[in-house]
Amino acid sequence: MRIQELRPGDRITEQRHDHTVAFEVIAICQVGRRFMVTFRSALGLSSAHYQGDAYIAAAR
Repeated sequence: MRIQELRPGDRITEQRHDHTVAFEVIAICQVGRRFMVTFRSALGLSSAHYQGDAYIAAAR
């Protein structure tokens, strides 16, 4: 899924060594040509900036 298509509530999983980390999209806002995405996981909140045409594995 393209970053610009993400919506709050979308879920993302990432495999790290021997365990899977689940993230939920909390917010997404456009900043110029980039997008700032805020995620929540068991470790807390975090945000990242992406190009709008970047891809990420997400499920709705």
